[in-house]
Amino acid sequence: MRHVCTPGTDLDELIGREEGPDRFRYGPIPEAMRRGEELVLEGSAHLSAVMLAKIGLVAENLFLVETEERILPGEGFRLVLV
Repeated sequence: MRHVCTPGTDLDELIGREEGPDRFRYGPIPEAMRRGEELVLEGSAHLSAVMLAKIGLVAENLFLVETEERILPGEGFRLVLV
């Protein structure tokens, strides 16, 4: 799976966000974690050091408050920054 980062990329874009009542759209991080796929974040140079640190933390153990789910990385999940 691939995702292109821009200077405006934020955690909501990567993790997901609510899109109305009882509707949550998952971002590329939880999708890749669930499937145990490699996630390539293209343009990761646009992301700040703080943002990269946050991504590293959630990629190990993600809890989504909106859906009350804990998502752990599936076997084969890998995060690649390019």
